[in-house]
Amino acid sequence: MRQRYNPYGGAERFVARALPALERAGMEMTLISRSEQGWGARRSLRVDPFHAGNLWRDWSFARGARKAWRREHFDVVQSHERIPGCDVYRAGDGVHRRWLELRRAAATPLERLRIALNPYHAYVCKAEKRMLEHPRLRAVICNSKMVREEIRRGFRIAPDKLHVIYNGIDVEQFHPKHRERLRGAARAEVGCGGGKLSECLTFLPVEPVHAAARELLKK
Repeated sequence: MRQRYNPYGGAERFVARALPALERAGMEMTLISRSEQGWGARRSLRVDPFHAGNLWRDWSFARGARKAWRREHFDVVQSHERIPGCDVYRAGDGVHRRWLELRRAAATPLERLRIALNPYHAYVCKAEKRMLEHPRLRAVICNSKMVREEIRRGFRIAPDKLHVIYNGIDVEQFHPKHRERLRGAARAEVGCGGGKLSECLTFLPVEPVHAAARELLKK
């Protein structure tokens, strides 16, 4: 279950790889999304209620998705969205409450006020808590130990439900042997020509990231 399709998203790549693999294993898979386009799923359920704004968007999809899986009586419901009542949740988007803590710590007083008054953040945090502490939840897939620890510390959830499964990488496509052949073209495509990788990271106001990029360029 994933609300929207983004060809560059990690959740979408996860779904694109998991669907055919699970089908080859003999499982009947159904994708629940607002649109069938882009996923490549054999069977899908379109849940696309009207919405205006991100809060209404997420709330309406969660409500429609729950109705859909209850109607279909699926054996297992695996979600990439924060929807209470699913069996398995993949925490690919991290912990929203922790993200807000970090954002507030680096924000100006005015920005902190805007965060506090934004009802969307309150909705996401509430949905996140209800889902992670829901009695039906069997497992949470964490793509890092950091995310696992943030969930363990922040919510009332049994530690044995938290499983770290790192994102898969195509070791042939990203093998170091292709570096020299592909490096120049890839940098030119994203506007990082001339070895100035740090210029591509200027939108991130995080000095450690820039420092790390500069160290990489020295090697």
